[in-house]
Amino acid sequence: MAVDPNKYPLRPNDITSEWLTAALQWGGHLPSDAAVMSMQRRPVGEGVGMLGLIEVVTPTYSGNAGNAPQSVVVKYPTEVEANLVVATTFNVYQREVLFCQRVAPRAGMRVPKVFFSAFNGETSFIIVMEDLSEYTMGDQVDGCSITRAEVAMRELGMLHASFWEKVDTAEYEFLPYHFPGIHAEAMLGGAKAGWDNMVSIFGDLICDEIKSSKDRLLDAVPRMQQWLVQHPYTLIHGDFRMDNLMFGTKPAHSALAAIDFQGALRCKGIQDVAYLLSHNMDAKECRANEQRLVELWRSTLEANGVRGYTSEQAWDDYKRAVLYLWVYVAVIAGTLDPTNERGKAFMSAMVSRSSAAIRDLDLIALIDSF
Repeated sequence: MAVDPNKYPLRPNDITSEWLTAALQWGGHLPSDAAVMSMQRRPVGEGVGMLGLIEVVTPTYSGNAGNAPQSVVVKYPTEVEANLVVATTFNVYQREVLFCQRVAPRAGMRVPKVFFSAFNGETSFIIVMEDLSEYTMGDQVDGCSITRAEVAMRELGMLHASFWEKVDTAEYEFLPYHFPGIHAEAMLGGAKAGWDNMVSIFGDLICDEIKSSKDRLLDAVPRMQQWLVQHPYTLIHGDFRMDNLMFGTKPAHSALAAIDFQGALRCKGIQDVAYLLSHNMDAKECRANEQRLVELWRSTLEANGVRGYTSEQAWDDYKRAVLYLWVYVAVIAGTLDPTNERGKAFMSAMVSRSSAAIRDLDLIALIDSF
């Protein structure tokens, strides 16, 4: 009896050779007279996938497998209850599956090829995709070098230009606007709920200006969110950090490939830029280079057809986005369970870098401008 790939495993130990055969054949990636006979599995980076389980599966085929993949990456829902609540609140699993199915081919930047994807409700999904293990995965704890930041700005420019002022149509309805709606409400609610816990754990990494501005900052969040959906806006990755970036190592590779589009949104593209630079770069290196890097992103937009977005506007938008992204810090560091030392190290790095950016750029002074 044929296996239905849409009745898919929800945990790594549930996956079978028969199911993987059906999933690969369903998309035409494995000939009908071939099959997966056995599999080797290994988890990917502890602490890397906060909202999902990720593993590499290496199948052994029978018959003539043709161009079937020699290995695949499989994503499942997280098993950490606190993190699953966050994933459910933001509907990230459905969002990523539909991005893979509807948008990825036009993304303007390198994304993994998807062999099979499906979801059922808010907590049930699976994605079987291209294994990019030959690429080098970024590490948010180690941080983003200047050279890699330059690569990322160019790639972001191409992603954002592909959808610049083009996302107000029915085909993008599955992607929330940053505001209004459940995304904005959940971010504000999560920041309020997580702030004190964040301070209790990471308080020594947070500057006094932020600590003393808790109420002012949280009160301004809805106005900041409303600003993020003022034109011009585009489709953004939404979680554009080093752990979701794969850097090419061979001449045939793309310079960079982005993974994990669970946080994709419709809003200002500068949010992705600010998220990478202010949360992932060494603070001193970021201050010395961020204005030039923002301009590199903006000039890439211009080279790909975007008109009327000035250097001054991009830099002003960048500073405002860096300030707003403290909300993400409060949600992640205050409500997610890191589950391991690597996860806590990632949160610590994010908190300290974002705090330094807000202090160094005197961004608390911008609160009343929203």
